[in-house]
Amino acid sequence: MPRVATGTGRERGSAEDQAVADPPTPSGDSGTTPDGGCAEDPAALLDPRLVGQLAEAAAARLSTGTVKLLGSGGLLQALAKQVLERTLELELQAHLHPPTPTANGRNGARTRQVLTEVGPVPVRVPRDRDGTFAPRAVRPRARRLPGLDELVVSLTARGLSSAELTAHLAEVYGVEISRETVSAVTDQAFERLTEHHSRPLAPVHPVVFLHTVRPGRTAGPQVHLALGITPDGRRDLLGLWPGGPGRADGAHIPAALAARGLREAWVVVADTGPVAGAGAGPAAALGPAAGAGLAEAVARHWPGAALLGSTARLIREVLRHAPGEEWSALSQDLREVCTAPTETAALDRLGRAERRWGPARREVFLAWRAAWPQLAPGFRFEVPVRRLLAGGGALERLQQRLRRLEQSAGRPQDERAALKRAYLATLALDAPGEEQEWCADWPAVRRALASHH
Repeated sequence: MPRVATGTGRERGSAEDQAVADPPTPSGDSGTTPDGGCAEDPAALLDPRLVGQLAEAAAARLSTGTVKLLGSGGLLQALAKQVLERTLELELQAHLHPPTPTANGRNGARTRQVLTEVGPVPVRVPRDRDGTFAPRAVRPRARRLPGLDELVVSLTARGLSSAELTAHLAEVYGVEISRETVSAVTDQAFERLTEHHSRPLAPVHPVVFLHTVRPGRTAGPQVHLALGITPDGRRDLLGLWPGGPGRADGAHIPAALAARGLREAWVVVADTGPVAGAGAGPAAALGPAAGAGLAEAVARHWPGAALLGSTARLIREVLRHAPGEEWSALSQDLREVCTAPTETAALDRLGRAERRWGPARREVFLAWRAAWPQLAPGFRFEVPVRRLLAGGGALERLQQRLRRLEQSAGRPQDERAALKRAYLATLALDAPGEEQEWCADWPAVRRALASHH
């Protein structure tokens, strides 16, 4: 299979190897085009009769293997070539026939190999005499289309290492890119976080999660993550900030979100304290005074908001005091405590679990009881609401993504690397086809939240 090599370390900074000007768009922005318009369903552009004729002509050859879909020489590659070249011709015609006549005209064409998500495609790019033609279908000096960059970001966010990703692209699509190019593409996606932090926020978010993650399991920089639930029940990444000295409890985050327009939050679910070191006691990690600065900031910027401790964080922390083979059973018992109908019933379940596990797991239950003041206010809500406030599985999936990224790429060494790792993990929170809805019965949950606000 012929392959196209690009993006070596020596060529990384060259103009010929740069990607298109528009960086990949995170999954939450997929409904708009780069110029701000609404994205059209690609299926609406296809004539069913032509698709049927193409399928009939290719069916026999596809079944015998003489024609393939992806990669070099594939059917989709040939189709992409024709579509791109016809689009470029139409763009040139529009450029050469503006409302005001000019002396500009055609000046031949040059063939450029463009890497796409269906494989390398040789494209004839027309030129004009004045050298002012800048097509949008294939940007000047672009070696890759945005779709390939989005594929690189998506696969990286889901845990593939640079070596695994480059091998996968070469094997499946016939495209060879270097590890340096993979890093450049993900850096370009990470730069959108700066734009993300400057966008205005909806004035009301019924639920805001303030979560501290550490992209490395036991060491490395911390990252503060803010996730919100919008009034229509969709997940919204509000921002990411580096942790560290003076920023360990995230007390600066409510002010940053309020400055961008978030004026009202009904429930704030926050970590009860910074990640404890290996030698710290459970009370030091999860005691009620650990988040005092954050509690004051929440009360100042969002008066009336209920501040709850994060059960997802608490379970993860207390399990550190037990061997790995017991985590599944212990977490099941602790989740049953969280889903009890009342606080009295929850304390009863906690006592039974504590007696069942005995003195060997005394530290687990000491840590849980030390954090109870942050968990107790949540029992005013019904069980479905508490399941949502526990993170709805999103925070657990985020931790899984971070663990997988650490296994493939190692431990981040500085704040920027940690922020980039956390940002990529948030892009992979949703499975393909999901629309970032946090729970199935959001209207009922919202009414329950509003009744307690």
